[in-house]
Amino acid sequence: ASPTMEDIKPRRPASARTRPEAASVPKEETTPLPAVEDDGVYDDDETWLFAVHECMTTEDIAKMGFTNVILLNAARWRPEEWTENPEDVASKAAAADAHYCFGIKGPIFESLTRGDKEDIEERLVAGMCGKGDVLIVIQNATPGDSSDPGSKMVGRLVDCVETAYSRASEDMVDDLAGVSVMLERCANTPVLTCVWDDGTQRTLEVTEV
Repeated sequence: ASPTMEDIKPRRPASARTRPEAASVPKEETTPLPAVEDDGVYDDDETWLFAVHECMTTEDIAKMGFTNVILLNAARWRPEEWTENPEDVASKAAAADAHYCFGIKGPIFESLTRGDKEDIEERLVAGMCGKGDVLIVIQNATPGDSSDPGSKMVGRLVDCVETAYSRASEDMVDDLAGVSVMLERCANTPVLTCVWDDGTQRTLEVTEV
């Protein structure tokens, strides 16, 4: 059976700061969950990439245990039909959004292309630190249409996030948050295909909630 919002909890690396105690604890939360240390994003028993049919609410996010959200909208990465070189336009828009939404300092990300992938991954780590937990929500993700530039950018950005987080976790980066990704308006997508402009690709398992 698919997990519910209540079943999803932030993964926390050993270095992550813990959430302060509340003034009162709801009855259903009186039994504390065991602390789980994260030793890498790609462990078989870890679930970090989720999909939901519609849109989440702040209550959904709270039930999942997240307090920090990075919100991106893939609709902004879909050019008009008449646009020349739509994938290039989408790539630049998505890269600029990622730079802004993650609060990255320094020069703007040029594009979500293979040539810029390593730089983006290295600099994304700063946006994943100092928060305890982070839920990255991508609105209007609708992956699966290989002809849609916006959907391609969803896959590329998630690929960058996974790789950046995995490396940072392995390197035991200090104060690294527990990071999960939620794809909104994304139905019946058991895997997310990440395709780059040089033809390289990978797939990532998606858990539907």
